[in-house]
Amino acid sequence: MLRIFTTVLIALFFVGNVYSQGSRDHITVGYGLGMIYADNAGIYKSFDFKMLPAFTVAYSKELSEKFDFRTSFGGQFINSGEFRPINQPIVVEWGNNGQAYYFDGNAFFLDVMPVLQLNPNKPGRAGEPVNLYMGLGVGALYSQRAQRVLRDGVLENGIFVQGFVERSNQTLAAAYVPFKFGLSTNFEYEWDMGFEINVMTIVSSDIDGNNMVNKLFYPDVMVNMQLMVRRYLRR
Repeated sequence: MLRIFTTVLIALFFVGNVYSQGSRDHITVGYGLGMIYADNAGIYKSFDFKMLPAFTVAYSKELSEKFDFRTSFGGQFINSGEFRPINQPIVVEWGNNGQAYYFDGNAFFLDVMPVLQLNPNKPGRAGEPVNLYMGLGVGALYSQRAQRVLRDGVLENGIFVQGFVERSNQTLAAAYVPFKFGLSTNFEYEWDMGFEINVMTIVSSDIDGNNMVNKLFYPDVMVNMQLMVRRYLRR
């Protein structure tokens, strides 16, 4: 009986150790470039928009062979780019309605989501050279920025000119829906490299200080593409 009990304990330890070595639990750090799809942030049909730095730090917990649960925190610089001349009719209309034509600042985001592993490694089999994954979740975003609103014409040295008013503004806890798609190498060691696309659809249209819809879709959208470094926790 003692021999059987000892054998079972050793077997359980061995199985647990093998599972631990194969766990997908990991911390990820990413850095790349991002853009914002907003009313006053570019002329998208001619691909005129800013690409600015973005970063992400994430923790992912393996739930099953195909699913993980992930929490991500990150930030992204945002800037309108001033692609439209200040005397353009749409900019004047924005000014008449107190809406910003320019902004410059940053946004910080936090989201959670289930992640589907599209081609997960299977015990006892050689892993794929590259693992693919995707996820859809919920998140909250904080943005702080300086923004400019065109004001009515004023007299300066006897000449009638247009000016602007610049003020600081912020958006607190704006809800968004994140979608992530990525790939990672499969070195089967403690470290992997990867690439990820992150699309954050914000439920409102005022992260840019302008809610007069001048784009195809109402919500503002932040998009970033990042190179990722993954460190496994139980291998």
